[in-house]
Amino acid sequence: MSILNINDLALQLIALDFSDGHAPNANNGGPTKASRALAIIHLAAHDAYAQITKKLKPKLDKTRLPTPPATLDTSEAAGSKALLCAGFRAARVLYPDFKKFIDTQAANLFDSNDGGCCNDLVCKYGEQVADAWIAARMNDGSSAPQLDTLYNQAAGRHRPDPLDPTQKALGRTWGLVRPFALSSVVADAFLDKPPMLSSPEYAVAFNEVLKDGKNDLPQKDPIKAVKGIFWGYDGANKIGVPPRLYNQFVRAIDNFETLSHDRQITVLTAINVAMADAGIAAWYWKYQYDVWRPVVGIREADIGWGPQGKGDENAATTVDPFWLPLGAPNSNPINKSANNGTPNFPAYPSGHATFGAACFKTAAALINPTAPNGTPAEMAALLKGIKVTFVSDEFNGVTTDNTGTVRPKFKKTFNLFDAIDENNQSRIYLGVHWQFDAKEGEVLGTKVANKTIAFFKS
Repeated sequence: MSILNINDLALQLIALDFSDGHAPNANNGGPTKASRALAIIHLAAHDAYAQITKKLKPKLDKTRLPTPPATLDTSEAAGSKALLCAGFRAARVLYPDFKKFIDTQAANLFDSNDGGCCNDLVCKYGEQVADAWIAARMNDGSSAPQLDTLYNQAAGRHRPDPLDPTQKALGRTWGLVRPFALSSVVADAFLDKPPMLSSPEYAVAFNEVLKDGKNDLPQKDPIKAVKGIFWGYDGANKIGVPPRLYNQFVRAIDNFETLSHDRQITVLTAINVAMADAGIAAWYWKYQYDVWRPVVGIREADIGWGPQGKGDENAATTVDPFWLPLGAPNSNPINKSANNGTPNFPAYPSGHATFGAACFKTAAALINPTAPNGTPAEMAALLKGIKVTFVSDEFNGVTTDNTGTVRPKFKKTFNLFDAIDENNQSRIYLGVHWQFDAKEGEVLGTKVANKTIAFFKS
């Protein structure tokens, strides 16, 4: 019994939440709510273990945590048992549609004489810790409506994917959710404005994605297409959203399995806190700047095109009114003629780049806590020293593309530095982001990682 069981459960729940037609009514839809749910489940487990074993410091204010009974066993076994009960309790609250599945998973871990879960003092205490975390996050701003059609028709502003003209925007208010480790988005994770449409930097990014992100697989460099799809996880059936991918990736790190249990708990909890805050920060800036996606910007680049006919007023860009991206992969589709497409929120910054940098840099610092990581060069060296061999669910020999064709299995070995770079670039190869989205997403994710690392080392 360990944190790995809770992590497995949480990742399965994310996949189920996006499977077999459930996504429109998901308990935790989008990478936004999914990352929050992952953080709460892991924090509940972390603090139950911490309160019993005293090997870690709880992350919820102690005034909000129940006091362990004086007679409670403080062993590693007791802490692990409380951890499981806390994680299962939080999962039941956050994923009510999957209670039967959660109960079945619990029954596989606990004595059947306990009714599928334990009823002793240790487990009851774990559930109380989970209840404290659920209560602490009850009014954090996450219950606001997440879909709207409040689009701005001006050039440069985010609008629906032409392949899905009724598409609603996701997460306009998510940036107002109370963070976990950040004190505030603006204070701790400020992000500069994107380049102006008329700037040379915008033109360079435009012409890169125009070529590398177009939906022309017969002419496209297949390696670029593979990189784009490998890191997809764009809410597809049976796959879910990026935070699930990055958890899987960290679990595959060469020496992760050899870490002590308390360090595994720290790493998995920290990366999910980092990604929850990365989601809040990225979505705050997405709607502050409201930048259009390539599928809109490229098709409306010249004078006369677009709702107001202004184009992008950049002499170094040229309109292609028929351009479509390779697209976020619509894997394992229920409808075999489904399109790939463009995510339903603004481009800048890239959520993938923000989540990935926040997760991988946090993981690196906590897997090797004595290694220097205070400067960019030190962090780069640390990342380059961590190896991962990984099979993405997008290329596992089972997942199909949007036509129903099975993709082959593909195993790849990375270091974390290269993984961050490829994760960033993958979004340009899919044609759903500009280069500056990826670059500044990593900047933002790094700021979140730094705060999360400090939060878990304090």
